[in-house]
Amino acid sequence: MDKKVISLTALLFTAVIILLSGCASSLMMKVPPMDAPDTRHAVVTFMRPSFFGGAIQFGIWDSENFVGILSAGSYVQYLAEPGEHLFLARAENWSYVKADLQGGKKYFILGKVFPGVWKARVAFDPITKDDGTTQAQIDEWIAELKPTAVIPEKFDNYVKPRTSHVKKAVGDFKSGNVKYEVLEADDNR
Repeated sequence: MDKKVISLTALLFTAVIILLSGCASSLMMKVPPMDAPDTRHAVVTFMRPSFFGGAIQFGIWDSENFVGILSAGSYVQYLAEPGEHLFLARAENWSYVKADLQGGKKYFILGKVFPGVWKARVAFDPITKDDGTTQAQIDEWIAELKPTAVIPEKFDNYVKPRTSHVKKAVGDFKSGNVKYEVLEADDNR
């Protein structure tokens, strides 16, 4: 084989390994999983079981409130007040989920990564009662993934430079200019 072909093959193999491997965010730390929510709160679990695009991470927001960074092979749990919420994720694009949450219930949203033009794109995919996802599958993902939460000292440094972008994304949603997924109150598990 030609040395150029071998070098190119080795370079491509290395690039694929980097893209498929998971990278943890320096803003997040491993934490114990949350217990079942009390009746005054719901728990929303954002999961990323796929390692495709492992180097890509994206911020999760509840409207203008920062929730965390979702990395490949991890999940982020969020204790939320019952009622209407707008969950957003950002990569090359914004992805939206309009959610209606009940206290004392658990909800799940998958974070997916797709190739984009300049960088990866994100898609939030809420797990609904009719999508065919079983509780056993959710339990298996949770068992294999690492629970993470924001390191408190790093919270403000991440949020401040992104606030104007998040406000614009929320405004775009409110004006009806974006597509979004829906998570109904009875989609709990």
